[in-house]
Amino acid sequence: MPKSPRQRSVSPRAEPYPKSRTNVAQRKLERTRTLLVMRPECLVDAKHEKKTVNPYIQEDVDNARREPLRIWVEAVLGLPPEQFSEWVRYIKENEWYKDEVIQEGLIGYGKATTEKGLYVPFTDIANRIIRLGKDGLPGAKPYPLDGIAVVENDDNYLKQIPEHQGIGALRRPDLLAVRVSKALQMQEDNRKSYEWSDILTFFELKFSKSSFNIFQASRRKRGLPKLDKRTLLPEVPSEKKTVAGTRMTLRARPMVKVLKYSAEKGFYREINSEPEDADDIDVDDPHDEDYSDPGSPEPVRDNQESVRADAKLQAGGYALETVSCSYGTRLFNTGVIMDDDRMSLWYYDAAGIIRTKVIISLFRNFEEFAAILVGFACCTPSQWGSLPPNIIKPPRFGLDPEVFPPKNLSGYTFPITLPKSKEEILATLQKPVFTQYSLVGRRTFLYVIKTNSRKLKKPMVAKFSYQVTSRMREQDIIKVARDAGVGHLPEVHMWADYWKMSEGVRAIFHARSGVDKDFEDRVFRCIVYTQYFPLRDLFSKSCELIPTMVYQMLDCLHDLRYKAKILHRDISANNVMWEKQGDEVVFKLIDFDYATAVDDEGRPASMTAGSKHRTGTLPFMAYALIIDMVGRSNNPFREPLIHMLCHDVESLYYLSGYSLVTMPDMEIDVKRVMYRKTVSAWEDGTLDAISAQKMHFLQEDRVVEMLLPPQSESLRPWLLRFCEVFKVARDKFAAHRKAGSSKPFDLETMGGALSRDAVVSALKGEERIIFSNRREKVVVHPEAFGSGAPNLKTAEGTTNEGKAEAKKSAPAKRAPAKKAPKKDTEGKKSAPAKRAPANKKDTEGKKTATAKTVTPKKMAAAKASQVKDIASKAKLAAAPEVVTIQGPKRRGPTTRSMTKKALAAA
Repeated sequence: MPKSPRQRSVSPRAEPYPKSRTNVAQRKLERTRTLLVMRPECLVDAKHEKKTVNPYIQEDVDNARREPLRIWVEAVLGLPPEQFSEWVRYIKENEWYKDEVIQEGLIGYGKATTEKGLYVPFTDIANRIIRLGKDGLPGAKPYPLDGIAVVENDDNYLKQIPEHQGIGALRRPDLLAVRVSKALQMQEDNRKSYEWSDILTFFELKFSKSSFNIFQASRRKRGLPKLDKRTLLPEVPSEKKTVAGTRMTLRARPMVKVLKYSAEKGFYREINSEPEDADDIDVDDPHDEDYSDPGSPEPVRDNQESVRADAKLQAGGYALETVSCSYGTRLFNTGVIMDDDRMSLWYYDAAGIIRTKVIISLFRNFEEFAAILVGFACCTPSQWGSLPPNIIKPPRFGLDPEVFPPKNLSGYTFPITLPKSKEEILATLQKPVFTQYSLVGRRTFLYVIKTNSRKLKKPMVAKFSYQVTSRMREQDIIKVARDAGVGHLPEVHMWADYWKMSEGVRAIFHARSGVDKDFEDRVFRCIVYTQYFPLRDLFSKSCELIPTMVYQMLDCLHDLRYKAKILHRDISANNVMWEKQGDEVVFKLIDFDYATAVDDEGRPASMTAGSKHRTGTLPFMAYALIIDMVGRSNNPFREPLIHMLCHDVESLYYLSGYSLVTMPDMEIDVKRVMYRKTVSAWEDGTLDAISAQKMHFLQEDRVVEMLLPPQSESLRPWLLRFCEVFKVARDKFAAHRKAGSSKPFDLETMGGALSRDAVVSALKGEERIIFSNRREKVVVHPEAFGSGAPNLKTAEGTTNEGKAEAKKSAPAKRAPAKKAPKKDTEGKKSAPAKRAPANKKDTEGKKTATAKTVTPKKMAAAKASQVKDIASKAKLAAAPEVVTIQGPKRRGPTTRSMTKKALAAA
C-alpha cells in the first residue's frame, strides 16, 4: 500500500494505480492521440535537403559547457535547489512511481526493442507526470501555460519558413512539447506538420539496447515484485523449500546495502543491489559525464549514418531550426535527449550551448526525472525563451500566454532614440524580412518597421542581432567608411543596445560556477536603416545584372580596404541587396557585424575580438578559410589564418555561382536537382567534404559541366573567366613559393591577380555575352526607389539632403550611374559601332537596329510613367554594346529579352 504524505495537502496525491483524471481538452487529446502521430506523405519534400548537421553545430556541441544538474535546473527552469529537493521528496513519498499509468508506461519503455517503441510509453509517462504536477506540488504555482502535452512527431517533417527553403534541412524530431490547443487545432484543420515556432521544447530519443533489466532492478529497489518477461505480470515469490532427507532450507539471498557517493549532490546515498544481479546494471546514482558502453565503438562523424545516430548533433540540428524558423521570437531554447533510459538537458543561446554534467535515469532516478518535467511545465513564456516583454512589447500589454509561442514578432513595439535630436520614438514591427540560419552567433533577423515620428518618411527596416560586445559597433564602422568616401553602403538612421546575454540565464551560471574562459558576451543590438531588397527579387526573372553586381561590389570592397582600411569579411547572398536610384540599379553591401579595421598590410588592427575565429557564411567562405578550419579542428593550437581581401573576392565568386543556380525561377524539382548537384555541397557534410566541393568549383572543367538554369546559361563564359582569375592567382602564388624569392608577396591580392582592376579587366574580356530569349518581366517594388526620387539620379551612397555636400567631398570613383563624356557621345553619333559578326540565318527577315557603344557598366531602363504611348530610350548593360530602340516607358530594370521583344514588335 502507498504511504501517506507527512503533511495533509489539499491537492490529490497519486494513488498506487489510480484512474487518470484529466480535463476535457486533455481527455479529448488522449482519446485521439493516435491522430497526432504524423504519417509520411508521398511528397518530394520528404527528403533531407542536407544529409548531415551543419559543421558549426558539431563544433558548438563539442564545446558545450557542462553544468551540475541542479545549477542547470535553477538557471533555466527557475527551480531553486531547495524547492527541487522538496519536490523530489514529495514525489517519492506519494509514490508517483507506482501510479498505474506511469507503471504501464515504464513497462512499455523497458520492454521496447526499437526506437519507435519508446515513443508511446514516454509520452504517456510525461503527460501523466505533468498532470500529477498540476494537481499540486509544495510551492508549485499554477501552470502559466495551461495545457502542455508531449506528442509524437517522428514520421513528420516540420515546416520550414520560405526564406530557408533549400538552405536548412527537413527534420522530424521524435517528440515535441506543444500547447494542447495547438494539437487539437491541427486535428480539426487536418494538418499534418507542426511549425518550428510551435515547439516549446523537443525530445530526441535513441535506442541502443533494451532497458528492461534496469527497469527490473529499479522495481526491486522500490520493493515491487519482479515481472515475468513473457507475461509482464508480477512473479509469485517462492516459499521456503526443504530438500528431502536434509535439514537444508533454500532462501533468497539477502539484500546487501551499498553506499554510493554522488559527487554532484555531495552526500552518500544508500542503494540496494543484489550480489546475484546478473543484469550487469550500474546502480550508481546520476551518472557523471556521458555514459559510454565499453562494447560500443566511438561513432565516426564522417559517416553519414553515424552523424544521424548521434543524438547530440541531431538535437543541435533541431535547436538550429527552432531558432532560425521563428523570426527572432526566441532568446534561447532547450532540448531533452534520452539515450535509452538516460536523460540529459540542453540549453542553446547565441553565446553557446550549456548541458547538464549529470545524466539521470528514467528508472533509477524517476523522482528527479518527474520533478524536472514538472519544472518545465511551470515555466513562464520568458523561461521558454521569449524576448523580455518590458523591451520588445507584444501587441497587447504583457505577454498573453494564450497566444504563446508566437509565429513572429509582427505587431510588437520597441523604443528607440533619434541620434541627433535625442527624441525617443516608438517603432512597430511589421512583416519579417530575413532570419539568419544560425544557432550560436549573431542570429540576425530583420523586420520592416513603422514609427510614430513625423521626420522619418523613408521605408525602413530594423536589424536585430546578438553582437560581441568587444567588437567595434556596426554603425561606427559604416560611419568611418562613409566618411572615407566609400559607396554602396546602407543608410543608417538609428541604433540602440538593449540587453546582454550575461544578464539573463547566463548570470546564474556565472554566479554559481564562474565565467568560462572562452565565453564571449553578446549584446542584443538594433540598427534601423533604409529598406533595400534581396537579390532574389531581381535575379529570379533575369540574371543579366549579376556581372553589374560583381563590378559594384568589387568597387565597394576595394574602397573599403584602401580608403577606409576596413574588411567586410562576410560576403553572402543575404548581405548584398539593391535599390533603384533614378534609372540605375545600385547594389548595397550590408551587415558589417564581422567587419574589422585593418592595418596597411591588410591584417586586423586588433586581435581582441575573435568571435570564436568565425568570419563569413559557410556556403560563401573562401577555400583557404575552410581548410584552415579543418586544420584547427585537428590541432587546436594552430594559429588561425588571417581573413584578407582576397578571401572576400573569392566569396564574391561563390555568390555569383550561387545566384546563377538558385535564384532563377524554375520548376521546384529541377531546382532541387541543380541545388543538390552544386551549391548544396558548399554547406552540407563535413568541413573536409565542403572544402573539396569548393575546390571543384574552382576548376574550369567543373564549371563547364555544372548544371545551370536556362536563364543563366548565357553567363557561363563570364563565370568561366571569373574561375580563371583564381587559377592565375594560385599559379602566381605557387611560382613565388617555388622561386624562393625574398621579395614580399602581396597576399591580399595574390600578387595583383585579385586586385579590383585585374578582376574587372578579366571578367569583361573580349567575348560578347548573348543572353537567352526568355521574355520575363522584372517586377520592381515602388519602395525600391529608396535613396533618390524615381525620376532623378542621385549620388550613390548619399541621402537626398546630403547631395550637395557629396558632390563637393566625394572623391572621383567609377560608379554605375556615371555618364560618358560629352565629346565621346557626340563622336559616337556620327559613326556606327563595331559589332561581332552576326549569323546570317538569325538576321534574315528581321529588322536591324542601330547600336551605340557605351561603357560596359552603363545600364539604363525606361523611366516609370503612367502616361501611355510616350517613347523613351532604353539602354542595356552587361554587354560591350547597347542597342537603342524606341518603345514605351517601362518601370524597373530593362533586360535584353525585353529589348528583343521591343525590336520584334518594331
